[in-house]
Parts: sequence; C-alpha cells; structure tokens
Amino acid sequence: MGNVTIHFIAFSAGLSFLFAIGELVRTNASRQSRVQGLLFLFAALFQTHTYLTCTELYQLYPHFYLVHLPFTASIGSLLKQYFSELWNENPNKNEFSLWELTPAFLVILFMLPFYFSSAEEKIAIHQMYLSKGVPLRFQLIILLAVLPIFYSAYYVFSNMFRYIRWESFKKSAHLRLVGLVVGFGAFASAIGVYTLFFQARHGLQIVSFFISCLIIGIYLLRQKSPELWGEVQRIVIEEKKYQTSQLGSFDLLELHNRFKSLMETKKVYLDETINLEKLAKHMNLSEHQLSEFLNTHLKKSFFHLVNYYRIKEAKDLFANHPEKNILTIAYEVGFPSKSTFYDAFKREVGQSPSEYRKNLKN
Repeated sequence: MGNVTIHFIAFSAGLSFLFAIGELVRTNASRQSRVQGLLFLFAALFQTHTYLTCTELYQLYPHFYLVHLPFTASIGSLLKQYFSELWNENPNKNEFSLWELTPAFLVILFMLPFYFSSAEEKIAIHQMYLSKGVPLRFQLIILLAVLPIFYSAYYVFSNMFRYIRWESFKKSAHLRLVGLVVGFGAFASAIGVYTLFFQARHGLQIVSFFISCLIIGIYLLRQKSPELWGEVQRIVIEEKKYQTSQLGSFDLLELHNRFKSLMETKKVYLDETINLEKLAKHMNLSEHQLSEFLNTHLKKSFFHLVNYYRIKEAKDLFANHPEKNILTIAYEVGFPSKSTFYDAFKREVGQSPSEYRKNLKN
C-alpha cells in the first residue's frame, strides 16, 4: 500500500494517543471516560504496530512485534463495558468481570514462547510470514484476539433491538451513528479475519486503514455532536418501558418538591460531574426510581432537565454579568466544554450563546 496510507495510519495512531491521554487525565473522570481512554490507547497500539511493520521499522524495535495482541483481545470486553452504561442504569450490573479478560490471558499464554524469543528470531519469523503466510498457530491466536470484538458488536445490536423500537431507530440520527460506528468496527475486524486466513498480502494495512477512518470519524462526530452519548442515553431511557412502577409507595408531590429544591435552591446541576446516580442519592431514590419519576411524571429525561437548568442559569448570567465571557459562564453553569455548551444552548434556545447575548444588548 502507498506511503500516503501508511502516513494516514501513523496520524491516526498519534490522534488515538492524544484521545487516550485526554480521557485518562481528566479531572473527576468517570468510569466510562477511563474505559474510553483505554479503547483509544489500545487502538493506538494496534495502529503503531501496523506502522512499524509496514515501514520495517519493527527491525529497530523487534520486541514490539505482535505485542498488541493481548490488548486487542481486551477491546471487546472494554466495548461491552462502555455500552453497558446505556442499557443498565444500575452500575452494579456493569461491574467488570475478570472472566471477560480470558481471551487476553489465553493470548498471552500462547504467545509467551514468541515474546521470550530473541530479536533475531522475531525478525526471521516475520520475514517467513511475508513469503509463506501466517502459520495456523498464529492465525488461531489472532482469531482468538478478534472474536471478543464480534461479541461486543452482537451485544450492542441485540440490546438495541431489545430496548429500541425500529421506528425510533429510523428517526434518530444519533442511534444510527452509534450503530454505524459499531458496525464499521465489526466490519473492519471481519476484513482482518478474512485476509488473515486467505493470506492477503496487505491484510494488516487494510484493517488499519479502516480503523484509521473510524478514529477520524469518531473525532469528527465528537466535534459535531459533543452530546451524542447523552442524547443516545436519553433515547434509550425514553424507550424503556417500565413493566411495573417502583414509585407506588412515594408521594409524587413530595418528590417533585424535593427535586425542585435540589435544582432551584441547591443548584446541584452546577456540579460538572452530576449524573443520574448522584442525583438519585440526593433524593434518596434508586436510579431506576428516579429515572421513572423524571420520564413518567416530569416528561423529561435527566439529560434534558440538567441542561434546561444550566441554560436557564447561563441566561441569567448573560443578563446580569455582561462582563463575563461565554467560556467562563459555560464552566460556571456546569458544562465541561465550550462546544458542549454551544450545542445544548442552541438546541434549547434556538440561537447560539453569542447571538443571544447580542440580542440582549439591542
């Protein structure tokens, strides 16, 4: 494959490393942010391995050769953990199990003889692969590393079909984007398996090219729709049908007053890390009970209510503190970034913060 493609793969490796660092060093990072950081880190390792192999720089770093396989085998379990936050509101149901790392442990076990071999042996084995193809033993190990990715794709799509009506899926661009990203990742893995067993000359580069496109696509999605994940969560919550109410023993008026006090008096929405779990603790409810109360009785999701109060606070600050800049106000009302604030503000108000402030002066 051409030099442009190789440099494209190198660029995506660097971008993945930057994404990983950004997620892992965040203040008050959630478990989901840490999982996302690891996903980007492991993708970066895979892309770096491809770049070194394609440019034959691996001969300078022979002990890096195939070291990505155990991390690749962990990607499937990390993806499952990442998307489990959508379907299970109870965090205890999403606890990470060591059994999910079994493929990674097996890959390490089977690869130990290779990892402990000398640099000269590693280079010789790679040269043999180029002329004779990948031996069956290594084909099976690589297949073992990739299979969890197919399982995670099955997990995501099966839960989509379970919780989300087809009509809602067709209407929501956010859901279609999630499905496209997961499907694209599974497709890239399938291409990798095909090229592995049919001895395609540039199989690894083809897979890395697809992964590069996926990484760039994720970057562009995050820029265009910074609240993509929150919007998907909102849709899933709305689509879930509560078979039996868990609020039968509660005074709904008292719950409403308690919620109103937390939002209008204590202003808990100013906390950047506020989530359904934290708010449920403030109200002495379970997450499921709070979610039912918000969606059934207030007719809005947690995501929309928090943004409503944050934007209401921002509008007050625009009116009463014209000396403050937009970024300062965005952080003060609880938004993690300027782009997230702009996206939410325009959706709620119908105009950007700068347009709103300009109209206030007129």
